[in-house]
Amino acid sequence: MKDYKRILAACDLSEYTDIVLDAAVGLAASTGAELFLVNVINQRDLDSMATALEKIAQDYDNFPVSIAQYRVDLEAERLQSLQDVFKKAAGPGSKCNFVIKVGIPFQQILETIAEHHIDLVVMGTKGRTNLSGVLLGSTAEKLFRRCPVPLLSVRIGEQKGR
Repeated sequence: MKDYKRILAACDLSEYTDIVLDAAVGLAASTGAELFLVNVINQRDLDSMATALEKIAQDYDNFPVSIAQYRVDLEAERLQSLQDVFKKAAGPGSKCNFVIKVGIPFQQILETIAEHHIDLVVMGTKGRTNLSGVLLGSTAEKLFRRCPVPLLSVRIGEQKGR
């Protein structure tokens, strides 16, 4: 069996994140691997917000919110959420690397794998949209096809009901 030194958990901060994180934290603890948690802010969502903010700003002079500030605030919020769910899963004193990216989720996860020399990826079969079984092309399915390292799929439906 391969020696896993760096494990990446793809965390979308959906209701399933705790299940994925429990698996990743357990694997990292049992193998002594360094753990990375990645969350990707979908560029599509930022583009939609930018369009909405532009329309609102047309009606108000000196509108106080910009897309740049929204992005900064969103990144900070996501980082805090990752830290909170990690602390809950791993307990005090545990260490982890947190990565927040912006872009197309599967591409940003692949980029993170390369940047940090990840040996194993842990992710759920369902996420924010909960459509992985319905729509071909979900982040999970794209990663299953393209991931250059082993990918551990945490089956959400069977564990959620426990």
